[in-house]
Amino acid sequence: MPVISAPDSMHPDANRGPTGDHRDELVIAAGPQAGTRIELTSDVVSVGRHEASALLLDDVSVSRHHAVFTRTASGRITLRDLNSLNGTYVNGKRVEETTLHSADEVQIGKFKLVFWEATE
Repeated sequence: MPVISAPDSMHPDANRGPTGDHRDELVIAAGPQAGTRIELTSDVVSVGRHEASALLLDDVSVSRHHAVFTRTASGRITLRDLNSLNGTYVNGKRVEETTLHSADEVQIGKFKLVFWEATE
């Protein structure tokens, strides 16, 4: 997965869902990589500033081990905060753990990502 740098402004395509069949994915909503789509292909995707994170978010506003995306037995994606300093937000509300739905806006530190559920 890519290293994501701090965001500047929202990408105009971030809130548009993908077309056609696709896997669960995140769209980077702001920053130099805005508009980039990241497929959640693993059952567990760690997020943080640590170099071993599957999704490395490169900014001091992100904890080394910040959050984790997990695919449940039913195929849904959950997001769990790992007791990060600045918290994890979904649609503007701080969460400890939540199930994600299409078009949910996830904020981790300064980074905004939009989640899109898989279609078949």
